Amino acid sequence: MQDEDAKVTRKATASELLTLRLVGAEVTVDVGPDAGRSCTVGPSSLVIGTGSGCDLCLSDRLVSRRHVELRAEADGLRVTDLGSLNGTRLGTSRVRDVLLTEDGALALGETTLRVRLQRDGLGVSLSPRRSFGAALAESPGMRHVFDLLEKAAKNDVTVLLEGDSGTGKDVLAHAVHAESSRRQGPFVVVDCGAIPEQLLESELFGHEKGAFTGALQQRAGAFEQAHGGTLFLDEIGELPLEAQPKLLRALESRAFRRVGGSQTVKVDVRVVAATNRRLREAVRRREFREDLFYRLAVVHVAVPRLADRPEDVLPLAESFLRRVTGDERAVLPDDFAKLLSSYAWPGNARELRNVVERFATFDRADPKLLFDPGAATERPGAAPFEGLELLPYHEAKRRVLELFHRAVLPRALERAGGSVPKAAEELGLPRQSLYRMLNQLDEESP
Repeated sequence: MQDEDAKVTRKATASELLTLRLVGAEVTVDVGPDAGRSCTVGPSSLVIGTGSGCDLCLSDRLVSRRHVELRAEADGLRVTDLGSLNGTRLGTSRVRDVLLTEDGALALGETTLRVRLQRDGLGVSLSPRRSFGAALAESPGMRHVFDLLEKAAKNDVTVLLEGDSGTGKDVLAHAVHAESSRRQGPFVVVDCGAIPEQLLESELFGHEKGAFTGALQQRAGAFEQAHGGTLFLDEIGELPLEAQPKLLRALESRAFRRVGGSQTVKVDVRVVAATNRRLREAVRRREFREDLFYRLAVVHVAVPRLADRPEDVLPLAESFLRRVTGDERAVLPDDFAKLLSSYAWPGNARELRNVVERFATFDRADPKLLFDPGAATERPGAAPFEGLELLPYHEAKRRVLELFHRAVLPRALERAGGSVPKAAEELGLPRQSLYRMLNQLDEESP
């Protein structure tokens, strides 16, 4: 009897304690304009809609940009309608949030999705750690990310971080570098979305003196600067198609020529790339090279949104508060903690950090003040730049750029008679870049 009891109450192994079993699914488009397409719901949630940022991007005109989200859970598949215009139906019922425990069919507009659950479940490994570099996590989703990146850091593999803006991809990239054997080497950042196309090759590979007007001396590019360390290619999804073959060759050979040069330069560098786009979908749309995607995605990590890991909100907020106040014993007041826990965090960890910094500045848990930064400087004639000094540099830059795009791009399009190619030509932008910017403005509109 004691032997049998011992079997029943067997102590779980360390490996079992650090493995989460989730119910994944295979999703196939049975009916609709995109019939035959399929995808898998794995450890990361799957967003379906017509927007370019969706994991499964449909062409059904009755489907919303971000229509529905499917997420693997321990007891089944969570189906959440994302406020779509025409709704999500399971059988004859319209659903907003439901847990699927058996196979079924979801109707979105004129599209029917066949959902087949993976009965054996997904074994998702978790890191025993609650921190990875400056990143903190209690949630299983983020601890799974830590587990993947810890293993990647120990090997010299290329890493692709994919996730919404503000999820901390830059923090994770730096942590990969800091935990690797290259930690003593340089960590060089290139923002692929902020460099003019005509200067991109020079930024990456450098140039020789006299290579072009203004090239007054030889200059080392980002690959050379990162020799012996890590090169972080942020916003890799914004890299123009024309520049992608050159990057692919450099990644494959770890060698290149400076602009205007004839000598081959060899480098020893690890590359970590990040994007807020779904690159598989960009490949399908022929907006990103398939061979470059696979070269970058040796280790492909999806970083979850803060809304998908509510357990992390308060630990992160307390960490931000201690950092901004310089007080290692600072704690969140109860009213502020309740406010943070009840918010959906569309801007992810970056928005949380900004809210905490505003709280530390004004010492008030006032929702209008904390969640509407304009309220801090609201007065007649206030300039759009006022109050931005309270924000981290990259967040302030993002907001100014968004204001600029909202002010300029629609007027440029109107001036071009609604023609995106003509507007792109007049603005001196690649057509695909303008399409992307306009789609992003549309998606971010209230």
